[in-house]
Amino acid sequence: MTQADELSALYEQWRSLTEDEGAAIEASTWASVEQFQAAKARLQPRIVELSQRLDAGTHDRQFRKVVEELMQQERRNSVLLQRLRQTADEQMRELDKTGRHLRQLHKSYVPPARTHWQSYS
Repeated sequence: MTQADELSALYEQWRSLTEDEGAAIEASTWASVEQFQAAKARLQPRIVELSQRLDAGTHDRQFRKVVEELMQQERRNSVLLQRLRQTADEQMRELDKTGRHLRQLHKSYVPPARTHWQSYS
């Protein structure tokens, strides 16, 4: 197997992992997301090594389109993560607001606790 063939196979593994990562993000299965990211992190050093060994022109001709597609997939996953985080942040703000309202209602309807100690003089 040539270096270009190995690099092509690694890029294909990256593509598959990124697609699976996107599905895991959509399903909010965060342990799976973490596993896919860890697997990609393990691929990265070998991809860098092989990319540096190839002539820049050869790499550009053979893999430019592939790399651009992978970058687009990564951006899509990032945007999806940002949307989910924004939704979670909004839900958290609403829950905090609801909690404050409930505490205010509680204060309005529940008399303050009596103190058991009285001052004798």
